[in-house]
Amino acid sequence: MEKFFELFRKNLKTERLELRILEPTIENAKLVWNVLKHQNKQDFQYDPMTDNILPESLDETLAIMKNQYEWCKPNGVNWYIFYNDKLIGYQRIFYWENNKTIQCADVWIDREYWGNGFNQEIHKKIEELAFEKLNANRICRQCMKNNKESFNSITKSGFHLDGINRQFFVMPDGTYMDQCLFSKLKSDRND
Repeated sequence: MEKFFELFRKNLKTERLELRILEPTIENAKLVWNVLKHQNKQDFQYDPMTDNILPESLDETLAIMKNQYEWCKPNGVNWYIFYNDKLIGYQRIFYWENNKTIQCADVWIDREYWGNGFNQEIHKKIEELAFEKLNANRICRQCMKNNKESFNSITKSGFHLDGINRQFFVMPDGTYMDQCLFSKLKSDRND
């Protein structure tokens, strides 16, 4: 686990982005809240961790940041994505040492920045560190079945659709949503 922390639990740079770890402070919550409060709820997928689509206040933003920070402590990291020093999203990952698997969890990028290849750029960096430095065997990703943008981004990155968790999430309106499960193995990179 130490190797994972050494490689991933720090600020990282990609070609165009900076992935920063933000402590759950009031100043950082203000930074996040100032971005999220202007977002269109339709651009977000439901977050079952918080039971909301978006936080509704600065206090709620800080509480969510604290919760996510604690949730990631044992084996994960939550990065906030910056482009030209502007916060445009976040990405959370976890490492399961017992089976050498990186689990890419929640990701969000501001709709204004969709279509720029930022998601693929982030995951290229994750793959490089996971497969080349950590010697991980597998990276997993997932998205809701109706999230066409995420589905396309993940498959363009060379991930294999492993299956579908049918009716995995219950949405706020009571409907059920399927979840698509993807993976890429270290050996897939050489194919």
